[in-house]
Amino acid sequence: MNKKFLTIMTSALLVFTACAGGGGGSKSLSSQEPEEPDIYQFWGKYEESDGEYASFTNAAFFLNLDEEGEAVLDKYNFSTYNASPAAENSAFSAGYMLGTWKVAKKEGVDCLQIKLACYNSDGTEDTTTSGTYYAYEDEGVYSFDLTFPIVRGQSFTRIVTLEGQLGKKYADADAFIQAYKKEFVDPANVLKVTSERGGVAYFQEDGTILLYNGHDKVAEGTWTKSDTALSIIVDDEEINAVIDGNEATLTYTYNMAGYAEVEWVFVIDNFTVLPNKGGEEEPPLGVLVEMVDEENNATLTFNKDKTFAIVMDFGATYGSYEVQYGTWSFANYTVTLTPEGGTAYNSRVEDGQFIIEVHINWGGGAIDRDLTFKASQNIIGTFMQA
Repeated sequence: MNKKFLTIMTSALLVFTACAGGGGGSKSLSSQEPEEPDIYQFWGKYEESDGEYASFTNAAFFLNLDEEGEAVLDKYNFSTYNASPAAENSAFSAGYMLGTWKVAKKEGVDCLQIKLACYNSDGTEDTTTSGTYYAYEDEGVYSFDLTFPIVRGQSFTRIVTLEGQLGKKYADADAFIQAYKKEFVDPANVLKVTSERGGVAYFQEDGTILLYNGHDKVAEGTWTKSDTALSIIVDDEEINAVIDGNEATLTYTYNMAGYAEVEWVFVIDNFTVLPNKGGEEEPPLGVLVEMVDEENNATLTFNKDKTFAIVMDFGATYGSYEVQYGTWSFANYTVTLTPEGGTAYNSRVEDGQFIIEVHINWGGGAIDRDLTFKASQNIIGTFMQA
């Protein structure tokens, strides 16, 4: 080959290479990378309680603004403690609100204009939920306040602040759920009992009982326990356990905000694991049972030696006095009081309560009144063992 021709061809090739890809030259079409489209993600959390309706009101929000100008807001009710993947998660609502977005100026300031609304099952827009929002940027972070319905299709709304950025923070909805999921921790308790239909009872050491519907606390009360009896008081209603050996059964009716009533039956295999505390203190040494008539500030004391005494408190001015005393006996599930020099009184059971009514005439007629002492009917077991 002609050496001169080879030299010319080599020089030409070097020039072409320099023009095509050398420093300072433009990139070839095959090496150019397309620009990434502008997409944005926003996120935020609304939380107001851990009570009965927390699983409905508490939610995290995930807003994606895509390159086509579409806006999709997902909602995740994290207080249900459901952290399964989005596609099968009943607490995750994909497309809870839908709309459009664009880059805009409002009053001369650059921002993102975002329009969102809920949609009905027939595809029509729920105009009561539609809104236009403006997200402004501050050091790379965008934010705006969103008004959202607590339940789609209903009028109750809340406001949540959403923050966002250019590009993605979460790879997908599954990653978002994992970032906002909650793990349920049982309240401190000495005994946890579950029932069918979602009821859970936590007996706490200080005598408090917490009643949960699944993971939502729906009621709180107190519990009392002796060797032979167990009861709880919720909303001033006393619920006595049915005792069979060491097994105790409590029945509580949960009112679901007036919509329906659910009966929970709590069966405790061995209620003796509960300490004798949580309500009234153990009676003093030598005392079997104490009962109170709060209206008359009177206390009826059954002593283990089969004597009894009734003491009335007349306040700081006069103090307390024993106004009646005598002996007591028990037979056929009935307690009989026989006052010193007076008429005997028999107990009765009515509506689950053990009741003793007595008449007091004391102080030369200065005190002449009827007294009524009440307790759970389970107190009979204490007399049986005396």
